[in-house]
Amino acid sequence: MKNFGLLCRKMGMSQVICDGKFLPLTLLYIESPVVIGFKTMERDGYSAILVGFGHSKLKHWNKSQHVLCQHEERIFEKIKEFRVDDVERFSIGQEIVIKDFFGENDLVSVQGITLGRGFSGGIKRHGFKGLRASHGVSVSHRSIGSTGSRTPSRVWKGKKMPGRYGCETVTIKNVKVKYIEEQTSLMTEKPGSIIGVYGAVPGSKGSFCSIYRSERNRI
Repeated sequence: MKNFGLLCRKMGMSQVICDGKFLPLTLLYIESPVVIGFKTMERDGYSAILVGFGHSKLKHWNKSQHVLCQHEERIFEKIKEFRVDDVERFSIGQEIVIKDFFGENDLVSVQGITLGRGFSGGIKRHGFKGLRASHGVSVSHRSIGSTGSRTPSRVWKGKKMPGRYGCETVTIKNVKVKYIEEQTSLMTEKPGSIIGVYGAVPGSKGSFCSIYRSERNRI
């Protein structure tokens, strides 16, 4: 199941001491995921499972989503689909045990949405140097300079220019898992698990991200 993953919430960052060095650590929280549906090769053309995460209230979902978000007496906060090789090993209502799929020192890929920075200039968005601070330069120190030549008298597609920066889906591959610990949520008082991974993960504190099994055995 190389594409199997889980949805988690980014709690924040910490650090650990390893061989006398401080190493950054990102804490990801997974709140009791439950299988709520299937996609099969015969019906849909591919195999996948629908997994519900967290706890929510029915008022946060529209009527067309009530069938998906509600399972027995539980209403999920998020629902995500993950590809699997065989759906027969799963059943409706099955609660996924994190340690059955992820373990310490495993390599994983974490996918999240980067921080939104709004409309940004060329220096912040692309790392341009900018113009000189003096010697004739006035009120255009942070401009991008020329955007094209006289011929063909237009701007080529793909030219790096100011624009909206951030809010992009980014995947960090081959991140090593430091530890997995079961812990109860202080907000919902529901059981869950905390996964600590080395390095930084895209997204703001409290945002959702996906963690997948890495396709590589080693970095």
